[in-house]
Amino acid sequence: MKEMQAIETSQPTLAPPAKHSRQLGAQLSGSMSFSSQMSNEDEEMSRTTLSAIRAKEEEIEKNKMEIRERVQAQLGRVEEETKRLALIREVISYSSPTSAGAECIDSDCFWVEQRIHRAGPREKIYFRPEQVKAAIITCGGLCPGLNDVIRHIVITLEIYGVKNIVGISFGYKGFSDKDLTEMPLSRKVVQNIHLSGGSLLGVSRGGPSVSEIVDSMEERGINMLFVLGGNGTHAGANAIHNECRKRKMKVAVVGVPKTIDNDILHMDKTFGFDTAVEEAQRAINSAYIEAHSAYHGIGIVKLMGRNSGFIAMQASLASGQVDICLIPEVPFNIHGPNGVLKHMKYLIETKGSAVICVAEGAGQNLLEKTNAKDASGNTILGDFGVHIRQEAYEDVSCCVILF
Repeated sequence: MKEMQAIETSQPTLAPPAKHSRQLGAQLSGSMSFSSQMSNEDEEMSRTTLSAIRAKEEEIEKNKMEIRERVQAQLGRVEEETKRLALIREVISYSSPTSAGAECIDSDCFWVEQRIHRAGPREKIYFRPEQVKAAIITCGGLCPGLNDVIRHIVITLEIYGVKNIVGISFGYKGFSDKDLTEMPLSRKVVQNIHLSGGSLLGVSRGGPSVSEIVDSMEERGINMLFVLGGNGTHAGANAIHNECRKRKMKVAVVGVPKTIDNDILHMDKTFGFDTAVEEAQRAINSAYIEAHSAYHGIGIVKLMGRNSGFIAMQASLASGQVDICLIPEVPFNIHGPNGVLKHMKYLIETKGSAVICVAEGAGQNLLEKTNAKDASGNTILGDFGVHIRQEAYEDVSCCVILF
């Protein structure tokens, strides 16, 4: 038995059949492939998780930045509001509670600045009169009352104790043209200038750059500037003010609106308006006489008023001779059952004549638009007076006189 066992154990181990080998190899290969697949999935999952974490961190950091910016902006607004309140208190100290500038809102009488200051005397003034050099300029076109305004500025400055007052000749150009010298002004110089027309200082349009003007003011020692002019002039005055602030110059820039159109909000009346209305009535009366004397006569009077019809309206009402008044504020049609021409025909048939008053800015939507500008930067308007005259010639059998 022992010999048989020895024989059995000494026999060589036989290799498994080929089929079983292939199955075993396949199993091992499948096991390795599954392990590799699991490893790739874990790696992909790790990368995805890491990307998500990084994205979340970036989002958190972005939110932090936004919150920080909002907080800084809020702090900036608080700082601006604090400065504004400080400025209000400073302004209030130079305002009169009865005439301008502030109102009492609580029992402790905390003064709050109003948006618009009414002109009037002040108990306290900012500048020391003996340290003031005041300059006056007139720009743009002529306007009734210019000399009267110059006169009152000079007299009022002297009442406050200002002795050094000058006039800048021919508007902003006087700051750069070396041939134009300052004109010393005093009560004695301006005493009777309101009896004359035009401007004692002369007028002009355009001028040097803002930087040149402020350089000249700094060189001359001007710390108070009175600017008499219209839209373009005041745009320049605002630019001068901003440049002075940028340079931290203590300069007061005072704008005096020069518009006979009376088209300034919050102002009772602009200087020159009454004179313009009075003179306009003369033209209207002349147009009435001409139209009334002609067979089927129509007198057309065009008056100033780029964006407002105050002169045309007031002059028409005051004269009592105007049948049609066209102003920029009220849209209208030329043709049609409710058009101007239809009413003109009616007036000719019933009265035999008519007078039409037209503000220069009226009916611009009925004309071809132009991008042309004048020297002050204002858009050059179309001539509606000529346009309505031509339309009347063609549609109404009449004699048209344009004033």
